[in-house]
Amino acid sequence: MNTLQMLMNGVFGRKVPAEFAAENYDYEQALRDEIAKLICDDKGNINRYKFERNKYDLFELLSQNLEEVLPRTVMAALDMFTEVIRVPQGTRLEFRVTRGKQRGKQFVTRATASGNYEAFRLDRDRFDVYPEAIGGSGIMDFERYLDGIESMVDLYEVINEGMVDRIYEMVQEALLATWNLAGRPAANKVSASAFDAAAMRKLCSTVAAYGAPVIYCSAQFAAEMHHVIIDTAQNNVTKLLSDQDMNEIREQGYIGKFYGTPVVVLPQSFTDDTNTKLAMNPCFAYVIPSGREKLVKLAFEGSPYFREWEHEGDNGVQLQAYVKVGVAVVSTPNYWGIYYNAGIAGGGWAAYNNALEPGKTNSDT
Repeated sequence: MNTLQMLMNGVFGRKVPAEFAAENYDYEQALRDEIAKLICDDKGNINRYKFERNKYDLFELLSQNLEEVLPRTVMAALDMFTEVIRVPQGTRLEFRVTRGKQRGKQFVTRATASGNYEAFRLDRDRFDVYPEAIGGSGIMDFERYLDGIESMVDLYEVINEGMVDRIYEMVQEALLATWNLAGRPAANKVSASAFDAAAMRKLCSTVAAYGAPVIYCSAQFAAEMHHVIIDTAQNNVTKLLSDQDMNEIREQGYIGKFYGTPVVVLPQSFTDDTNTKLAMNPCFAYVIPSGREKLVKLAFEGSPYFREWEHEGDNGVQLQAYVKVGVAVVSTPNYWGIYYNAGIAGGGWAAYNNALEPGKTNSDT
């Protein structure tokens, strides 16, 4: 491990050799000092020619770091239902999926009196995922960076978060594209103008036939969920929340379980500076059985690539990152469910939602 890579690992909290693992070691400053050796003269001034000679070593280091950080960040949020592969540049992006389990269950029920049974095969299908290029960029003034005014971590967070938001959006687009598929049973789809607890219970019961269901949704959707106790004593009907539910709502803003089904809130953020477009569509929830083959397939082709683009007006450099990502949903929609609550503000997704469900109008306000 070279010194730059070791220091980069320290900056981002990854494992470093024992001799450099002191608690108070300033990895950020040490990394600045090493970069200064590559791009500064003996007086500490940035030397453009020296930078030109050594910049590709820096870009390679940035690319290697993003190659590790980006998939790990995505998987931290989506690992429960997403499978990830990484292949070299130019390699065919191919997943294998098992088919025939449901067909096999049907054959098991077709026994004859003589004990002869129909045979079935759990075949494995192959399918391709076609990637698209996504990119992000940030302006790094190396002089401000070396002075300690700007941080490598901050730059990386901006680029990484922007790419992660785009990947989240791609995953959602793939999931939501199944909304109107002919193969989706009516029992696996709910559309409501406000949260309907009975409809969500029914949806979870349908999915439970294929495995223990889990509800994945945004914080906005989870905040609308509830289950209640009906008290009919003295002919009065009262809706009561349990003490545990009230504590969870007070502490985290939503219930942790809905009639025994875990509720997992996925990360949410804004995709613009005006705070009008949410990264995750807040109006949809996905009910997916655990223990099944992962529903979403996510493929990274090749390594991230960094290049520079000279930033006009100062001596700064605009760093541009590029990576190829493909997303697909491969499982038939008969064993997982999707719920649309049009009563939640669209958060920039209203036009998209209205196109999926023209009969219900979703507002962005």
